[in-house]
Parts: sequence; structure tokens; C-alpha cells
Amino acid sequence: MRQYFFLFGIFANILFFGARTASAQTGEFRLVTSPLPINLVTEPGTTVSAPIKVKNDGSAEERIKIDLMKFGAYGENGAPQLLEPASGDDFLSWVNFSEKEFSIAPGEWKTVTATFTVPSSASFGYYYAVVFSRAGDPIRPKDGQTGLTGGTAVLVLLEAKVPNAKREATVIEFRADRKWYEFLPASFTVRVKNSGTVHIAPRGNIFVGREGERELSLLDVNVEKGNILPNTFREFSVSWAEGFPAYREKMEDGKGVRDERGNIVKELVWDWKEASKFRFGKYQAKLLLVYDDGKRDVPIEGIVDFWIIPWKILLVVGVVTLLLCVGLWSFVSKIWRGIFRRNKTSEK
Repeated sequence: MRQYFFLFGIFANILFFGARTASAQTGEFRLVTSPLPINLVTEPGTTVSAPIKVKNDGSAEERIKIDLMKFGAYGENGAPQLLEPASGDDFLSWVNFSEKEFSIAPGEWKTVTATFTVPSSASFGYYYAVVFSRAGDPIRPKDGQTGLTGGTAVLVLLEAKVPNAKREATVIEFRADRKWYEFLPASFTVRVKNSGTVHIAPRGNIFVGREGERELSLLDVNVEKGNILPNTFREFSVSWAEGFPAYREKMEDGKGVRDERGNIVKELVWDWKEASKFRFGKYQAKLLLVYDDGKRDVPIEGIVDFWIIPWKILLVVGVVTLLLCVGLWSFVSKIWRGIFRRNKTSEK
């Protein structure tokens, strides 16, 4: 029997979005799943259900099976690490599906209901990966990576609410990637630790401006409401590019240009409509994130200073100014000498 394999990869900006779709494909085998992910909150000793939709986006009828895995955090960029069940993972037995295997025609959407029977002893967070694959095909996590071979998955974050749940986040690091820039963009990194017992989704803004003045720009942090799993770290990257001139991704035929190493090529863009956004001097970025501790929104803050010094422009302006001054001095001196000579001639 011919085997079809495909790679499932979920990254931070997909993993923790709300109602979105994910797709996986190889050859004619194409699946689309929605939503991604699923967030459930329930009381211990209760049952909660969630519909999961899958579409056959291929050209032939498929026989699909459902498997259950768990996931954890992989690195600090928000990508999940899909894991095989291990001994002690009793929470995987809490789940039942309305159908474990089904046929699906090309272009057809199929809705499967996942029911979670949460025992009274449950507490805090549980993290599932519901895997859809061809019936008969093997699936397995890719060692040390964020995907698996042989399937595509929908992630489920389940919280069993208990009074002693701890929700706590700390900004471990807030920095700019440089101390000074010649031109924008400036890139900021926010590193947050979840030291609580359940997943949290901090969100907020970075306010950029001069110290003591009104902010120039408002940047969103974690606008997708990406979750941080308990006892893990996560980095959020934000870029400030509202300047003149500024580096932009180089485009050709509507596509971004990359160098021989695959890196994005950038070019300095002089958009004179943005000339009022010329940046020079010391700037300050203020971070304000909030997270829900179960009772209220708790703020967490950070501040970083940086400089923008367009030294090449300043050098050219300085040279031009010096030449103008020298020329003006020469002109004034010439006129003054001429006046002085006329005065001496008239005295004779």
C-alpha cells in the first residue's frame, strides 16, 4: 500500500489564534481543520464538549481517523511540541469523540464533537492535540520539532477551574535589539514567564516616544492572544518602522527578495510623504501588558531607552553647512575688502 506522508507544523501565530483554519497536504491528500485552537474552561466533575470541523480539500474521497496526543511548549516562540502519550497521562482518557473514523468526500466539511468528562479530582490545565490522519497511516511526533508525520492536528487547551489556581506572569526581559539605530525599524523583544499553574494570555502595548512627551507610536503586543503554558517562557517580537527614511523589505514581482542564505533583503526607502517622521535623538519605549489573574487584569511593565542617529545624513548636512559657511565667509570677506579699498582710495 502506497504511503502518503506530510508535515504538520504549527507556529506561534497559528497555535494560539482564535477561530482560524489550519491545513496539511501531500499530493492529493489535503485537510483543513477549524477552529485553531480550542480553549475550554469547566469545573471539575463536569462534562464539556467542543465541535471540531475538518474539510477534505483534496480531489478524492478519504477515510479519516482521529488520534489523541498531548502537547507542550517548544522553545520560546510559542510553537507547540507534540508528544506521544506517556504513563500517567490519565487526562487523555477523559476524551470521547462522536466518531473516531469516518469517510469524507472532496470539498465536504465534517463536524466531529469532542466530549471531555472531567473528574472531580482534576485541577489546572490540560493540553491536547486532536490528530486527523488517513485511516491506516502511521503518525508519530518528529523528535525535537514542532510537528508530526502522518497527520494534522487541532489543539485544545482545557482548564479545570479550582480555587487555588495560580495565575502569575513576569516580564523577564524587555529590550531593543540595538542601543542605537541609524534608521528604523527598531525591534523590541518582550520575554515573559508564566510562573502559575494554568495557561495565560498576556496582551498589551508598547508606547514609543520621547521621554516626557506624548507617544509617537502605539505597538500591539500579542494581539493574537497567544497563550503561555505553565512554568514556561515566551518571547514576543514587535517592530517600530514609522520613520523617514526607513528600511523596508525589498520586493520584486510582488515577492520578497532573499539573499543566497535565504535572509530577507532590505532596502532604504525614501518616501517623501513621510518626511515629517524624520527621527533623531533619544527615544523611550514603555511596555504595558495585562493578564487575567482570575479576579482582575494585572499590569506588568517595562521601559527601554534607545537612540536614533542618522549619522550619514548628519555628516552630509554638516559638510554642506560648512561649505556654505566657508562660501558665505569668503563672499562677505570679498565685499568687505572691496569696501575697505574704496575707503582708502577716497582718503587719498
